[in-house]
Amino acid sequence: MDQNRLEYLFSRYTAGYATPEELREFDAMVQLPDNETALKENIDRLLYNASGSASMPERAIQSTLQHITGKHAPSSIVRYLRNWWAAAAVIVLLGCSLYLLKSPKTTTVPLADKAPGTDKAVLTLADGTTIQLDSSGHQVIGQQQTAIRQSGGQLQYTVLHPAASTGYNTLTTPYGGQFRVILPDGTTVWLNTASSLRYPTAFTGTNRTVELQGEAYFEVAANPSLPFRVKTAGQEIQVLGTSFNMNAYTNEDYTITTLVTGRVKATAPGTPEGVVLTPGQQAITAHNDTRIAVSSTNAADAIAWKNGLFLFDNASLETVMRCLERWYDVAVKYEVTPDIHYTGQISRNQPLSKVIAMLEQTGSARFRLIRAGQGHQTKDMIIILQ
Repeated sequence: MDQNRLEYLFSRYTAGYATPEELREFDAMVQLPDNETALKENIDRLLYNASGSASMPERAIQSTLQHITGKHAPSSIVRYLRNWWAAAAVIVLLGCSLYLLKSPKTTTVPLADKAPGTDKAVLTLADGTTIQLDSSGHQVIGQQQTAIRQSGGQLQYTVLHPAASTGYNTLTTPYGGQFRVILPDGTTVWLNTASSLRYPTAFTGTNRTVELQGEAYFEVAANPSLPFRVKTAGQEIQVLGTSFNMNAYTNEDYTITTLVTGRVKATAPGTPEGVVLTPGQQAITAHNDTRIAVSSTNAADAIAWKNGLFLFDNASLETVMRCLERWYDVAVKYEVTPDIHYTGQISRNQPLSKVIAMLEQTGSARFRLIRAGQGHQTKDMIIILQ
């Protein structure tokens, strides 16, 4: 079971934000016989976490429990969850009562606008130290044999003293953030919003390997004697010197590698055979599938985000909304889910209200911006209306 994916779908369902596709995926995940043990372990923790969260009221947890046990869970899990709920109900109700006594009532107010994302990220060093980064920062970070220089929205690594062993850093962008890093070998990586890149502070050994979650564009420094590799949950890419884009968000249906220049070999986990791409080709892998499909595309479309654009080619409403969720750091709630597809490009550097206005020009759906919550616990949202 993909634990992170289950947690994501669980939170989307209980908060009422799940799209029809996410609901179908959630249904499929909870009914797989092979996942019975894992379901018990994960649902136990998830329900416990939900019971202590003010943003997930008791009725939402009860609804989720009924959704799972009433439709798809094996009988043993049904009994397990019913027993769990009986034990947890008192805690849940007590928690809700205390919350209502202490906290102000949840409010919903119109949201005038929302600014686009900016250059910001969190750098986690090998010793666990975290450093907040943004476009205004200018600093030099010392780290044993490597110096890290931040200049606005970019980090650059310089190896001062080669060593036999090395540590790993992780660069993480939040929702509404993006950042660029120049790795110790000179490879430049543009990291899109809600993504993370794990990499060594110096490349030693027989290859250069990094790990990606989310989306990034790579311009790899050529070194035929030291292959460059990118690992994601759905694909592994091996290159010698090239530029390519990888989209490996866990809440998208596919992992997609698009080659811009050079040559890469794409493989799926557990399958040594792979496919070699030429410029203008994509390697596409569905989640939980080891088959790789190859298709031709306009490579410039895949890296439009790097150049400050949303570019949609017959994209579904849900796909468009996931892009806006990540870049503007908003939640999306569907009061209706019309079957709409969008084609065109929109600047990522303008406020959300203008993007929404352009989408509404199709006449197929209306959108409303609100801020919901109480006190300091609020969330900006897009409501999809008929």
